[in-house]
Amino acid sequence: MSHSGLSLDRIDVSLATLLVVGSVLALGLRLLATQVFLLVIPLAVGAGGGLYLLTQRGRAPDADSWRGATPTRTPLSLPGMVAGFLPAVTLAGLAGLVLATNAVGTRTGPIYLLVGSIGVAILAQILFVDDRRIAPGLVLAQILVAAVVIRLSALYATPGFVGIDIWSHATVYVDGIVASGSFVPLEGDKYLLAPLYHVVGAVGTLLVGGVRDGIYLTIGLVVPLSVLFVYATGRILLPARWALLASAFVAFSDQVIRWGMHLIPTSLGLVFFLAVLYALTRLFAGGADRWVVGLLGVASLAVVFTHQVSTVITLVVLAIAAAAGVVTTGTRFGTGVGTRATLSVTGVFVVTLGATLLSWSQTPFAGGRFLWSELAVLREVVAENAGFLNLASESPEAAESIGGPVTEGLVPAVLPYVELVGFALLLGAAVVGGIYMLRSEGASALSTTHLVAAAALFVLVFGLSLFGVRALLPGRWIAFLHVSLALLGAIGLFHLARTLPPRLTLAVFVLVAVGYPTTMVVAEKATLDAPAFDDQHKRFSFTESEIAAVETVSATAPADEQLGTDHPYVSLFRRAGGYGYDASILRLGTDGPTETDAAVYRQYQSTGPISFHRASESPLTELTPPVAASVCPSSYNSVYANDDVVVCTPPAAGGDA
Repeated sequence: MSHSGLSLDRIDVSLATLLVVGSVLALGLRLLATQVFLLVIPLAVGAGGGLYLLTQRGRAPDADSWRGATPTRTPLSLPGMVAGFLPAVTLAGLAGLVLATNAVGTRTGPIYLLVGSIGVAILAQILFVDDRRIAPGLVLAQILVAAVVIRLSALYATPGFVGIDIWSHATVYVDGIVASGSFVPLEGDKYLLAPLYHVVGAVGTLLVGGVRDGIYLTIGLVVPLSVLFVYATGRILLPARWALLASAFVAFSDQVIRWGMHLIPTSLGLVFFLAVLYALTRLFAGGADRWVVGLLGVASLAVVFTHQVSTVITLVVLAIAAAAGVVTTGTRFGTGVGTRATLSVTGVFVVTLGATLLSWSQTPFAGGRFLWSELAVLREVVAENAGFLNLASESPEAAESIGGPVTEGLVPAVLPYVELVGFALLLGAAVVGGIYMLRSEGASALSTTHLVAAAALFVLVFGLSLFGVRALLPGRWIAFLHVSLALLGAIGLFHLARTLPPRLTLAVFVLVAVGYPTTMVVAEKATLDAPAFDDQHKRFSFTESEIAAVETVSATAPADEQLGTDHPYVSLFRRAGGYGYDASILRLGTDGPTETDAAVYRQYQSTGPISFHRASESPLTELTPPVAASVCPSSYNSVYANDDVVVCTPPAAGGDA
């Protein structure tokens, strides 16, 4: 049949055509909502489908497997002298990164430019050094060292911790376990039966003598080094060059960087997920050895006892893999490798599901049990909040928030798209790789697992969010999705290198080598400690003065005092200061704070994109400078102050803290 239309005997061409047409139609959603993903995703998917169609022009409908293919030539081979210098450039850049970050005390624009340049140097070696000169071991070492240095240099330059949740996990749970020598600090919490993260953190704390170093030097090292699982998975699927590409994609992913800096149970859950994905790939590729089955079982159960959201993600992938094995094996059960792999995966899925249900049914949460509480929340969300284009940015909570004057101009308008260039490149490459994988492998257990898993994660992250169903915390799923996309994306670029005209291949490779790392490392989620665009994104780290204020106020304030401040600073009072729900986002009206016993001002409120809540029936839509006068009016009593923070109370509540 002709390649110009839909064809049942060329399902790859038909699928690519449908994706291009569907993407054009999906662009119409942008007319109904302003969410940036409604433009970026259709463009990326459409571009991927279009590139695949270009690779099929004039080609016979062969079904060669990429795993049996000969090595590919690069579209541009760098001169030997340049190729030889690139590893030294990478290492020099990393050394400069450590020195610059320590000297400045935080990450700045030039430092982010340096980080992006390190990524470009690594990707240039992968994409533009020919087969005679590329050294996979050396490139892999650069990826691993870069992944560790980029994260730890930022972590150690930041006072306290990066992120919000880690303040509870580190200062309350891990520190509490070390101090008490028991799991008493976890009593009544959902981590009582999922304590593995806290056990690792406590062991690290005992070894090095401090909770911060204990977490950084255990989980903080394990997360970036787990990229080794991506490389091992890639080597099963691809030649070494392209396995390195998948590893670099993951190492420089903004979402993976996020969980390498905000070190919470999600971070460790991601590590175990990578091990699960590797074991599944090896099993279905013909490696049904006992140690592989053991790795799959141990990693799957480890997720259950680490993090609930990661458990759901792992169960989804295990269920897909088990179903893929059963469907592709069909009635041909016997003693072959395929049958053993299917039985092993199915057995691990059943055991993991049973352990999950048993654990969740006994896990305390919100005055009940975790399993029933979450099912109730999910039912409520579906019944009351679900609706087409019910996006988070248009929720009642978002409408209630107020901040400083809205910044207008070219940068705020273009920035969301710039930050998503890396994601768009990854998604487009994954579309090419997914279609090629389907054509090359057909409906094998291996290809079905990877393709359906990637599609399922994509739908659960973006599809459900489109309908307002966010009870499954889709933001926590994106890093796991990036891993699947990275593997498919590497397959996609491998296919493009073999089939596109050299000039077009060169253009694509240059775009990926430069555009992917430079935009990923400045994206919002990769810069929680010090946003590259600090007038657009909140800073989720705190200065020494801000931390000191929380410690002093929480130790001296009257019991049951209601305290209000900005988001995200309020979370530090709740988690590290022990305020719980006595601390809330400050409600502001035209005359100042309302519904609070004490208001907290910090200098960042005058310069950063923090948010408050609008007081009931207040016409206030944005704060006008000076913000300090709105948070702590002149009539209020100042009861605490340091270099960055002022705590004030209404006139009737005067006194000393």
